[in-house]
Amino acid sequence: MHTHTTERYATNSMKVRTGALTHVRDEEGDWDEQDRSAAYTDDRIALFIEEWLLDKYALTQSKCTEATYRDIVLSLRQHLQERELDLDSAAEEVALVIPLWASLRASGSKRQGSVAPSTYNQRIAAVSSFYRWMIERDIYSGANPAEQLARASVQKYAHARALNPQHVSMRLRSIDRSTPRGLRDYMLLQIALNTGRSAQELASLSWRHVHVDGENIVLVFERCKGGKTLYNPLDVQLSKALLTYLCTIYGERLDLLGPSTPLWMSFSDRTYGQAIGSQTIADICENHLGVSSVHTLRHTFALTMEQLGAETSTIQGQLGHESLAATNRYLAKLKRAYNPHASALADVFGVEEVVRS
Repeated sequence: MHTHTTERYATNSMKVRTGALTHVRDEEGDWDEQDRSAAYTDDRIALFIEEWLLDKYALTQSKCTEATYRDIVLSLRQHLQERELDLDSAAEEVALVIPLWASLRASGSKRQGSVAPSTYNQRIAAVSSFYRWMIERDIYSGANPAEQLARASVQKYAHARALNPQHVSMRLRSIDRSTPRGLRDYMLLQIALNTGRSAQELASLSWRHVHVDGENIVLVFERCKGGKTLYNPLDVQLSKALLTYLCTIYGERLDLLGPSTPLWMSFSDRTYGQAIGSQTIADICENHLGVSSVHTLRHTFALTMEQLGAETSTIQGQLGHESLAATNRYLAKLKRAYNPHASALADVFGVEEVVRS
């Protein structure tokens, strides 16, 4: 697609250290305004990252992949720069840094210890993809520093778990919907639980993704995993609730909304009116449901669908899985802690109420 990359950048390696972003800050650490645009233009590595992402984005049509890969490579770059290195440093130096960086949690994370094996592997894969792209275009002259790094052993869906639907329903009813923020949180969680969509897919929703068909709404999720576009028809009651929420936030004339108007707007002073991101959605889940992983809501959706009698093929289509086998493995992991005979066992062994003395 981009056949003139080498000519455009007129370089056969990245041996010229850019360092532009580290040389234009004043003593307070703020940008010197007259150098801001020059710094971006001169920061060749930043341009290479965006060019690589453009290729990835064009191939997958996945905004989630684009955003995740950008965050990963920029995180590694910051980690390298703190050690007076950069993405253009010698492969041997970069390779020594990558394993430790890939195992670290993001700053401010509430969790302890190393990241999950799947997260570690995703970071290594993204970095390897970036360097492979650079080497193929003769931009980086060294070997791929991530190519030979060992991957962590992953048990697929090892930490998958679903919430109890009755408990979820009770927690949802306790949300104060008399405030715009509370109403937003309630509707966001309902949409997540009724569609099984990921945090990134939920965050990307805007008014143009809302199709009103009589009394029903169809939500269109573009560029889902694998570049798919998925359609989620909502039932009448949920459709009515979503429209009521939107009218509360934006007024009755929804037809006047711009297509890019976010469904889930921020109410914070700093970002008021903007779309909230995946981290805010995770915070909403933790505040109201006690789980910080939005994927737990996707698990809850899948298992509840099966318990309600849905065919595995239907669940597969809703989740966007490539194969029926993947969905069967997914559901098997979710059901491993579920015992449908628990109540019968308690009755057999005569479990009685314990009164506190």
